[in-house]
Amino acid sequence: MNQGGNMPQRERDPDYMSREEIEYEVRTRPAQRIEVWETVPVWEQDSGANDEGYCYEHCGGCGRVTEHDDCGTCLDPSCDIW
Repeated sequence: MNQGGNMPQRERDPDYMSREEIEYEVRTRPAQRIEVWETVPVWEQDSGANDEGYCYEHCGGCGRVTEHDDCGTCLDPSCDIW
């Protein structure tokens, strides 16, 4: 995780990234995405079987940072693309 800048801070479970931290990482990373496996503790990762290629990025359809599959499709059911 990027620890520089004005990253939002709040009390939470330190093993999981908060929504604010995910959005911050998406905005500040050169690739403008964060892999899903980076947002959960190691013991909840499944070695890529289900989340390989899944990421959080800005969605052009709904205008929010949402989870996307490995084909780049927004997975938020409230998204306009659905």
